[in-house]
Parts: sequence; C-alpha cells; structure tokens
Amino acid sequence: MSQLHGMPASAPTRDRGPIASHRMASIDALRGLAMLLIISIDIGGAPVLPALAKLWDSRFGSSFAEQFRYDFVEGLRVCFLAMPMFLFVVGLVIPISLNRRRAQGVGGERRIYLQIVRRSLILFLLGLIAGGHLLELKFAHMPLYNNVLEYIAVGYLVCAVMVLNTAWPFQLVLALALLTGYWLLFQFVPVPGWDGGIYSADMNLAIYVDNAVLGPFHRPGSWQVLATISFIANVLLGVLMGQVLEHTGAAKRKIALLSAAGTAMLAAGLVWAPWFPVIRSLWTSSYVLVTCGLTTLLLAAFVLLIDLLGYRRTACALVVLGANSIAIYMMAHLFDFRLIGNIVVGGISELCAPDVRDLIQACAALTVMWLIMYWMYRTETFVRV
Repeated sequence: MSQLHGMPASAPTRDRGPIASHRMASIDALRGLAMLLIISIDIGGAPVLPALAKLWDSRFGSSFAEQFRYDFVEGLRVCFLAMPMFLFVVGLVIPISLNRRRAQGVGGERRIYLQIVRRSLILFLLGLIAGGHLLELKFAHMPLYNNVLEYIAVGYLVCAVMVLNTAWPFQLVLALALLTGYWLLFQFVPVPGWDGGIYSADMNLAIYVDNAVLGPFHRPGSWQVLATISFIANVLLGVLMGQVLEHTGAAKRKIALLSAAGTAMLAAGLVWAPWFPVIRSLWTSSYVLVTCGLTTLLLAAFVLLIDLLGYRRTACALVVLGANSIAIYMMAHLFDFRLIGNIVVGGISELCAPDVRDLIQACAALTVMWLIMYWMYRTETFVRV
C-alpha cells in the first residue's frame, strides 16, 4: 500500500479500509465532516440534527436545537463551524495540489494559472446554481454572492496566486493584515444615516455595502461582499496549515505544529472577541480565528488517528463524503433526497409520531446520499472542478 504524506513505512495499519492511497485521508475526513454538518442541518431533505433536537421537549432539547439555527447572534454554534471549515480545507489543499502540478511540469506556469482561473469560474457558477437558483432562469431578483462556493471561488483564486508567487511568511502577514483591516473598517468607517451599534443586525457596514453593491440581487440575511476580506483570510489560514502538512517532515512534527497553531488561533480569537465579537453573519475576524483554530485542532487529531495510527476504516464514513464534496454539495442543493428515502421508509415512518417520522425520513435521505457517494468512491469516480 502506498505511503500517506508524513506516514512512516513502519506505522501501524490497523483498520485498513477502502481509502485511496493517493489521497491524504485526514484531509478528506475533515472535508467530509464539514459536508456532513452542512447536509445534516439544512439541505438535501436530510436535516437529521434539527429533527433529532425535536425529540426532546425540554430545556436540553431547546438548547440542542439552537445549535443548528443560523441566527444573527454573537458566539459560536455547531452549525457555524461547517462553512469556515469548508473554506479552510480548500486552502489546505492548495499548496499540496499546486506543488504536485509544478512537479509534473506539464504546460508550465501559464497552464497552471489558466487552470486556477477556470476552476474559480466554475466554482462561482456552481455557487450561482446552488444559492442563486440560476437554473430557474428568474434573473430579476436572483440572489448573487450568497453561497459558500462563490466565497470559495474568490478565496481560491487569490490564495492560489499567493502560493505561486509568495512564501509562507508573506502569506501569514497578509492573513493578519486582512483580519485586522476588516476590524478597522467596522471601527472607523461610519454607515451613512445610521446611529446605532456597529454590529447591529438591523444595519451595519456589511449590510450597507451589500445593498450598495448588489442592490435588488442582495438576499436579506446574507451580507457577504465586505466579508470577502475574511473569506480570503479564512482560506489563507488553511493554506498556511497546508504548508505545514507539505513541508514539515514527520507526522509527529506536523501534529505538534498543527496543535500549536490551532491553539494560538483559538486563543487569539477569544482574546479579540470583546472588541470584535464572534458573529458568524458578519464573518468577523474573531470568528475566523476561532473556527479556523478549532478546525486546525481537528485536523491535528485526524492526522494522528488516521494517517499516523492508521485508523482508516473508522474514518471511512467521513472520507467518502469528503472525497466528492462538490458532487454531494450540488446534489443536496438540487434534489430532495427525502423523496427517494421515503420509497423505503415512507410507510414505516407514517406509523410513528410526527417528530419521529421526520427523523426517520431525514436519516433515510442522508443514507441515500451517502450510499451514492460510497458507490462513487468505490468506483474511483471523483468529480473534480
């Protein structure tokens, strides 16, 4: 079996599973966790986690359900981790994939740049289809720039160019400059005609910029034009951790550096929070640091358990989703898998109480999606942009 990145040949290989040897399983598992959170909360007809929360008619059930609502609030919820994790993993693989392309030497630098631009355009188009409902051909008020694939497209374009032309110290300085600059904009740029709080859900600089730039194509509750600064920083932090995976030698050293970096980001975000609150809706700098810190710590744990200790079969459920993340994300946006799952469980679920029925149907929808991804994985059918 081929050796994984940073995994010594003598490492234990317990729980061997159907994980492709040419991929770094820990990265696929992390991406798969992000996809699992996104899907099991609100798309594809598989809201397993909110349905599970309905089973408890108690304070615990209420608190549990709150973890899966995308409200404008300060602080962190489980659902707030998924999208920054997805952006982070995009950055994580940029130095690995670009170094591989350079090593192959096919077509030279010009071809690499063309591939970067092509991929960014396709991702943005897919974002318009998923979040803007482009295929409905209703252009009068079609939401623009409100989907994670669009944020990824912009972040990938900028960060890939940075990786090709700069070293990691510059990338670190740029990430810190973007996060600081975003905070300074909120602190020192007033919103015309607004005297309320600078982080108010009713009006703030991000809402003003979205309205000014997107006009009728702005979706209420999505204020992301200004937050592009944070999206790029989010991806860039992933790039920096990708440099750790690519260039720091033995797996134990990678784990130590990832753990230290993740702890530093998490601490920095929490320290900054009193001055720049952790607000997912505004994608604040403290939010980026906290979520990227937690994601980096998860990555360190995955590298330890999967790539070093060899618990691969245990991670297979996540790897299957992560290996085809774009495919399952688009499928979940375009199709209601509850309708397919109900072919099997529809009759049984109708015999149950409404809340139990919802959970059974959501689990069936998620199972259908996973089985499709498993078939694609087993047949080595990977959808690449």
